[in-house]
Amino acid sequence: MTDIIIGSAASGEPGDASYTVDFKFSGSLSFRTEEVWEFGLYEEGREVDVEELLTKVLERRMRECALPYCVYSRRTEKQIRSRIEEQFCEKKGYGGAWAECVEAAADNVLEFLKSEGYAGDEAYCDSYFRSRFDKDVSSNQIVYELVRRGIPAELAEAAASRSSRDDEESCRRALEKKLRVRFGDGKRRSVSDVKEKAALVRFLISRGFDTGLAARTVEKYAASPDED
Repeated sequence: MTDIIIGSAASGEPGDASYTVDFKFSGSLSFRTEEVWEFGLYEEGREVDVEELLTKVLERRMRECALPYCVYSRRTEKQIRSRIEEQFCEKKGYGGAWAECVEAAADNVLEFLKSEGYAGDEAYCDSYFRSRFDKDVSSNQIVYELVRRGIPAELAEAAASRSSRDDEESCRRALEKKLRVRFGDGKRRSVSDVKEKAALVRFLISRGFDTGLAARTVEKYAASPDED
């Protein structure tokens, strides 16, 4: 929407001033000093496409907010969007004309972050699988964790397929650690009691392992002799 600047005035402490720019239709909006000079918002009577202006201003402010949040750690698109929405809402002074441009600006910032490798659900999934490489949980458990973080299930499952996780090995390690904790002597133990076997199968299932894999792993131990 084209609007007309009818006045502008500096506010704030010297050296840290902001400007209140008055528009004929959009009312009074606050801008940083550098934004006023860059976009010529000091010129009374100038016609301005307010939607385009506010979207550009928001994009820059959102980048400043989002980059420190995701530059050192992979973030999902949902996490970044939530971060932006927390900071660029009516309570933070982004109501009125600003609010109409927040979504478009956020979309542009997300595309920028993805193109620069700072964001993206696929990259986040791969990074998350790598971070869980030595954890004794199943691929299904990690997929579940990703979905809880807002990742679409199909992307999480695709990342599981790309990963080099060996669920049989993870299941075996999980059982061995459980038995070491139970007996506390560091020895490998066979499992023969039916109730004990059932409890161990339930434990492995709670780690996300398939019921069949959990049962097979426990049965291998049931058939193995104790080690001295």
